[in-house]
Amino acid sequence: MENILSEFSTKELKIKLTNEKLFINTTTSNETIALRSINGIGTVDLVDEYNQELTKWKEQGLKSKDSKTYAYILFVIGGMIVISSILNGDRDSSGGSDSSGGSVLGFVFFAVGYYFYRKKGSVGKKPNLLSSLRIMMSGGNRDFKFDKTSSNSSDIADFVAKVESTLTAFHKNN
Repeated sequence: MENILSEFSTKELKIKLTNEKLFINTTTSNETIALRSINGIGTVDLVDEYNQELTKWKEQGLKSKDSKTYAYILFVIGGMIVISSILNGDRDSSGGSDSSGGSVLGFVFFAVGYYFYRKKGSVGKKPNLLSSLRIMMSGGNRDFKFDKTSSNSSDIADFVAKVESTLTAFHKNN
């Protein structure tokens, strides 16, 4: 029976270290890696990926501001057309005013402005900096992503240190 030496878990990633294996559970896979095949372990911040997502998020924010500006301009124009058509409506044969044509045009401006105003909600949430637990093996590296901002992700350093000391002891005995 294998003893559990250390554990690390976040929302996306759960890892258990025993004296012979590393058990890795992610949202999409479950893997077991023998310690004898591991050359090293560490964490990597995925800064390039974060910068790309942040740039896209900022561009969406600028587009959202443009949409909001267009919406306000259309609201003002629509309001001016409606008020103008009510105040200066065409006189019909009975002496009353007919303001339906200008009102319809004003409400069209309002509708288009409302479309641009509602379009601003598509910006989304600001991206988070993700990190990756990198396991180095002779066949290549395996990366397992996790959110660094989760409450217990600071424990990853302790976990990595425990894995490294276990690896040192394991390779020394074999």
